[in-house]
Amino acid sequence: MRRISREEEPDFWMEYKRLHPKERYSDLKNSTAGNEVRHNLRRFLLQSQYGLCAYCCRKIGMENSLNEHIRPQSVFHDESMNYDNIIVSCRTEDVNATCGVKKENEYDENLFVSPLEQDCESQFIFYPNGQIEGLGERGEYTCRILNLNAYELQNARKAQYKICESYHDAEMIHKYFLVPSEDGMLEAFADMIQYFYERGDFDIVT
Repeated sequence: MRRISREEEPDFWMEYKRLHPKERYSDLKNSTAGNEVRHNLRRFLLQSQYGLCAYCCRKIGMENSLNEHIRPQSVFHDESMNYDNIIVSCRTEDVNATCGVKKENEYDENLFVSPLEQDCESQFIFYPNGQIEGLGERGEYTCRILNLNAYELQNARKAQYKICESYHDAEMIHKYFLVPSEDGMLEAFADMIQYFYERGDFDIVT
């Protein structure tokens, strides 16, 4: 998980809420304007997340992502249109379900680690085999309900670690994996790469 620095609430979202004060998020799919505004919101948030899933940090785009409510909209009805409650998560399914799809309506306010939270990264540690471990009760709870150690996800992290390791040059890794590209995107699993970069694991060995 990587902390998301929020952009200010976009004008198009505030304007839609002003014109439709009684609507909840679930109502958006029932109209052309509603579908358009939720897609625009996803596109806007994806850019602020550098093209990464807010929870697992795999690379995502419009076609394999969804708008995710940190506090489930089916439980926290009054927060379904709250800008500060919506992020973009990867779209997964079946046994490989992770992140927002896996979480569904499970949510404990006192335990869940939000990617909007200051220092959320400090709640997790990574291993070269692609495993992520939660530190303490909050980190463990969040890893579990998001299924952050799903087999496919763990293997993808492991492969990305090996790619970075092969560079043998920490500054090259910083340049190509931890600095957004010209189109504002980051490489997959920037949270894991940042963790090992700060530990000095990618420093040149002489």
